[in-house]
Amino acid sequence: MFLEKAGKKLYYEVQGEGEPTLLFVHGWMASSSVWCKQIPNFTESRRVVTFDLTGYGQSDKPDGLAYTPDVWFDDLDLLIEHLNLHKPILIGWSMGGAIGIGYAVTRPKALSKLVLVDSTPLLVAPPDVFEHATPPEAAEQLVEALQSDFNAGARSFVEMMFSEPDSDALKNEIHAITQQTTAPIALESVGNAGSADLRPMLDQVQVPTLILHGEADAVCSLGAGQCLSEMIPNTQIHTFPGKGHAPFLTDAQAFNERLAAFIGV
Repeated sequence: MFLEKAGKKLYYEVQGEGEPTLLFVHGWMASSSVWCKQIPNFTESRRVVTFDLTGYGQSDKPDGLAYTPDVWFDDLDLLIEHLNLHKPILIGWSMGGAIGIGYAVTRPKALSKLVLVDSTPLLVAPPDVFEHATPPEAAEQLVEALQSDFNAGARSFVEMMFSEPDSDALKNEIHAITQQTTAPIALESVGNAGSADLRPMLDQVQVPTLILHGEADAVCSLGAGQCLSEMIPNTQIHTFPGKGHAPFLTDAQAFNERLAAFIGV
């Protein structure tokens, strides 16, 4: 389905019944289809909302738009209002987790709980600024790869996401999803979101928060997830040994069990 407002179309799906609603937010260069192993597990007891952020998946990709977190906060505002969601539980992966943090702080009464999946409070920074961030030189190499050949650069990023053996099929699926966006949008998104330091606002998150993190994540390190768990009040953390940046795909059963326990299913 598409929701249109102010000339912008936002793709979303609503499945299942039961409150509070689970609102899933995908990560950088991804789409709502990454939650394919969560949707059937939770729609028996909860309403599940998935959507494509502006610039990604099947949603509109306006030219000349500043792809900053405020754009995606507006997406969330629009969905919550349109679907009349009452204090949903937001589950955000990677960049989606950073969006979730900012949303929880700027709209302190909007959510009932927050789940951060393989997220970081600061993606790109020198080691003396944040030791768990991606060094600027490594980020620059990825940016150059995306600029010179977006398809190949995206493939390199996807390779980083999966440390698990026998994950070639998943890599191919995620790589195909990355091609639904464009190089300019992807680069502007990561430039704006990746350089934002969320650490000063972490103690302002007022809702119960769960950190779910792959221990072998090469994109957002385990140390970043542990930092979130130490700086956000009322937080619990669970890690997945040997799993990379997407444990909800590579260890779906364990991931779903931890999520279910936190949300009370």
